[in-house]
Amino acid sequence: MKTKWVIASDFIAIPQIYAIGFSDDVKVTRHSRAIRNQYIIHYVLSGKGFFNGNIVEKGQGFLIYPDRYSEYRADAREPWSFLWVISEDEKMHRFFERYNACAETGIFQFHNLYALEQSADQIKNATDDFPSSSRLSEFFLHLFHACNAKGETSSAPITKTYFDFSVNYIKSNLHLPLSVGALCDVLGITQPYLYRIFKEFAGCSPKQYILRDKLTQARRLLTQTELSVSHVADAVGFQSVTEFSKFFSSKTALSPTAYREAYLLGKA
Repeated sequence: MKTKWVIASDFIAIPQIYAIGFSDDVKVTRHSRAIRNQYIIHYVLSGKGFFNGNIVEKGQGFLIYPDRYSEYRADAREPWSFLWVISEDEKMHRFFERYNACAETGIFQFHNLYALEQSADQIKNATDDFPSSSRLSEFFLHLFHACNAKGETSSAPITKTYFDFSVNYIKSNLHLPLSVGALCDVLGITQPYLYRIFKEFAGCSPKQYILRDKLTQARRLLTQTELSVSHVADAVGFQSVTEFSKFFSSKTALSPTAYREAYLLGKA
């Protein structure tokens, strides 16, 4: 069986994040005109400054794309402080599109200043100088959602985003032998964190959710199509008919063939 990765068009894979930081030092929060080879997001939390000659104030941010000239500096009288996110992952491009930045300037507005200030405090008080890539991805998605969510201060937006992404990915890839580990790799988050998200929004573990969706799809294919049991097994990501039949029987107390026959007789 060949493996083919398919992602629904509205699913955005989480990019790998190189670094996230905060500073209010005018020497650090400036950069001379140069071409950068990374995707960089800046969120201005206080004061103001200039990005490519345009003023950027508290509650605004600016985007730097790879291979484009950019420069920025703090205002002399009201120097800014800002958070920054750095990534070299091409997947970041699709996230940039969600920031609704001005096409000419690359400057955007963000809504939830409080949440970003809280994030800055976490960075300033962090004891781990080298967080894992999964933790950086989690932190970035929190910033992304806080930036785009209007006035929300709870952690619900980030967890709901991860849950929605997960559900979308699972439904789009039921034909694969999905595992929780593979799902975490795609999302860039840890398994315990994903487990907590699914318990919150689905009342079950990610593994239980995946198997439930596979069972639902298998039932539909057995009762609404004439596909062979072998093809149904393949369609829901099982490597063999034997493996699929064992799974199906454990959930329904009937073999796939018996389930189809019972349905046709109006007994299932």
